[in-house]
Amino acid sequence: MDTSLPAVAQPIAREYLRVSVKGDRSIPEQHDENVRAAAREGVSLGTPYQDQGSASRYATKGRDDFDRLLDDLKSDQFDADLLWLWESSRGSRRVGEWVTLIELCEDRAVRIYVTTHGRTYDPSNPRDRRSLLEDAVDSEYESSKISSRTLRGLDTNARDGKPHGICPFGYQRDYEIIGGERRPVRQYAHPVEGPLIVSLFTRVRAGHPFNVIAQDWKDLGVVGRRGKPISAATMRDLALNVAYIGLRSVKGVNVKASWDRLISDELFYGVQAILSDPGRVKGRPGAAQYELTGAVKCGECSGPITVRYRGGRDGPAAYECKAGHFRIDKEEVDAVIIGSARNPGAILQYLARSDVYQEATADAPGGEAGQVRNELASARAELRETEQAEPETLAEERRFARRAERLEDRIRGLEAKARELARPTALSALFEPGGDVAARWAAAPVSVRRAIADLLLTPGLLGTVTIARAASTVPTVDRLRWGQDL
Repeated sequence: MDTSLPAVAQPIAREYLRVSVKGDRSIPEQHDENVRAAAREGVSLGTPYQDQGSASRYATKGRDDFDRLLDDLKSDQFDADLLWLWESSRGSRRVGEWVTLIELCEDRAVRIYVTTHGRTYDPSNPRDRRSLLEDAVDSEYESSKISSRTLRGLDTNARDGKPHGICPFGYQRDYEIIGGERRPVRQYAHPVEGPLIVSLFTRVRAGHPFNVIAQDWKDLGVVGRRGKPISAATMRDLALNVAYIGLRSVKGVNVKASWDRLISDELFYGVQAILSDPGRVKGRPGAAQYELTGAVKCGECSGPITVRYRGGRDGPAAYECKAGHFRIDKEEVDAVIIGSARNPGAILQYLARSDVYQEATADAPGGEAGQVRNELASARAELRETEQAEPETLAEERRFARRAERLEDRIRGLEAKARELARPTALSALFEPGGDVAARWAAAPVSVRRAIADLLLTPGLLGTVTIARAASTVPTVDRLRWGQDL
């Protein structure tokens, strides 16, 4: 008679391995320690889950394998007896996520082993569950303190004149040796680069393409921080940088910086309005050759028009429908829509009117824009105070965190309102009021003239313009149809 005991199947565990910052135990190191612990416990390790990223409540990047772990538990595809962690914070430093993980493990009768604790936890056991939850609260609290210290350090550097990161083009810095390291202590306008930044924003608001400005800077010998000419793409990044209005972005929130602004809010947000305009042409900048080919359409098919020359570039130019519905003399069309100093057309007549510029947005003293800027400064100061506070209890820490979130939301809302109030009218940004309209029009880049035509030849202003299909004997002025819609 066989009296031997039946073989007991070896328990199977699956690891969740994660490393978030330099200095943490690496994933191979965590795995090696887990292997030794599993051997002592008589457990076989299966295919692991692993992520390279933070489990902090302040992390912005997702963790693919952590999400897969939760999905496998939900769908009963985990296929193991234990979840194996090197330490409890490897799971999550977010209490909500940790609770979800514990509950899923309880539902699937999956126990949790923590190598650094040297023990197994049963989520269905009230004492074990409490221990796991206490770990989660402690981890989130520590994560919150680390984030607060980091933000306080960044804000302290800015407040004390110690900027962070690479010095933005347009500024220069003073440095001191502190603790054996070279650290920035002051940032201020560069005598050459500063005016170039002002020129960049001014030209972008006036409709100049980035690649044209980039070529001009290259011709002047202007180079960036790496000693190379500044590309059009880099110029766009410069035009989006809040550093030039004396702010710095910390975790998506703009806070008051220690350095002086280079440009006004009105100019900065005017440029943001242009760059964020969904109707803005995103093709090759500077490619436009004609003022009207973007705004004027074919009356037959509502399609685009182009310019063609008969007998080469020296021959007479004509506008043609790209679908072949018409051909009409370009000079005659331009005379009606644009005109000249002696005989101004619709566009030059409109630009000569003083009343169309009355919406220019110079903020009056005590106006709404100034009030919003004051509220914004107050909210940013309050956020700094909140981040610098030293909570004495976990409950107090959470109150500070909620207050910071509310202030961040308020700051974002006020910034959006400030952008709207500081935004100049599109026309005043492209073409300032004044005399010599025809001469200034002729001197403006084609891109600017085209932008003005696109703006004015719309419903609500001069109206849309289409060219009718007709016999060549019909006068040009009769073939141009002006309306409020196509």
